[in-house]
This record gives sequence, C-alpha cells and structure tokens, in this order.
Amino acid sequence: MRLIKKNISAKDGEGSVVLCPGDAEDMWHAYNLICVGDDVTATTIRKVVKANATAVSSQRVRLTLTIRVSNVDFDPAECAIRLGGVNIAENAHVKLGAHHTIQLEPTRNFTIRKDSWDTVFLERLDSACNPVKQAQRAAVVMQAGLAHVCLITDHMTLLRAKIEKSIPKKRAGGKSHTEGMNKFFEMVL
Repeated sequence: MRLIKKNISAKDGEGSVVLCPGDAEDMWHAYNLICVGDDVTATTIRKVVKANATAVSSQRVRLTLTIRVSNVDFDPAECAIRLGGVNIAENAHVKLGAHHTIQLEPTRNFTIRKDSWDTVFLERLDSACNPVKQAQRAAVVMQAGLAHVCLITDHMTLLRAKIEKSIPKKRAGGKSHTEGMNKFFEMVL
C-alpha cells in the first residue's frame, strides 16, 4: 500500500492519511484501519435526478464525498470495501446528512480521518505501507482430483488457483485410475 500523505498530530493523535491500496492484502489492511465513526473521503458515482416543469432526467455523476462511517463490509471475492454512512461535507449533488455507500477498490486513493490514531492503528499503517514485503509462503492443498493453490501472508490466505480433474474411481490402483492421477499431478505442477 502506498502512503500518499500522512497528517497525524503527535500531541493528540488526531489526523488523516491518504492511501492507495495496490492488491487484496492492502485492501485487508484498509478494512482493518477503518472503523465506525471515522471520516472517509473517496470518489464515487452517484445518480443525480434533475426535475423541471416538463421532464425528469437522471445522470450518473462522479464526485468526491466525505462520509462518517456507520458500517464497513469487506468482500474478498471482489477485493472491495463497502462503506456506508452519512455525508458530512457539503456537495452540489448530495445533501448534508444524506446516506451513501462508497466502494473502495485497489489503485483508487482515499482518505481516512480519525479523532485519535492509537498505537495499534499506527503499527498496522506502518506494516501495511512498509515497502519490504514479509516473506510469503505458498501451499497446495490437495485431494484426489482437486487442488487449491494458496498464498499465505502474515495477515490472510489468498486462493490463487483451483485445479480440478475427473479421476476414474472404479478400482484404486487400476490402470485408468493411475493414469488419471498422473495427469492430475502433471496439471498441478
């Protein structure tokens, strides 16, 4: 994760950071940094309805919103964080106090503002933004005809591949079963 800007007071710990996540692990760190009650600023798309005397029209507008977070949801399959909350910054298209959901995605900058950055959050921020990555381990979890290739990091396990092969089960140790297992092992390697 790239730390774009850090503005945290040493006196009381109040301040904000601008982050740019790069991958799924960075999104996991961001999910653990954002809490209910924090203020998050990010770009989002909002449907804006314009009504006049003769017609009603709507269009999708990209805008920057600041919300006070009321719920946080992490979706590892989409590699996205959905934040729900109320708008706390004035905007031409969104009223103050209006509820909105912002979706944070990799490679999109966002700002987190906290009233108090405690040592746990600061340590997580430092470990997430450390350019020297910790050693990652790979694991292959197998059973006959099914293999999962995983990357294991210090904070999460990422499924990288799922390999499936139909294995004849008539007679274990028979010629067709052995050939099927050999083809499966070649696919895994």
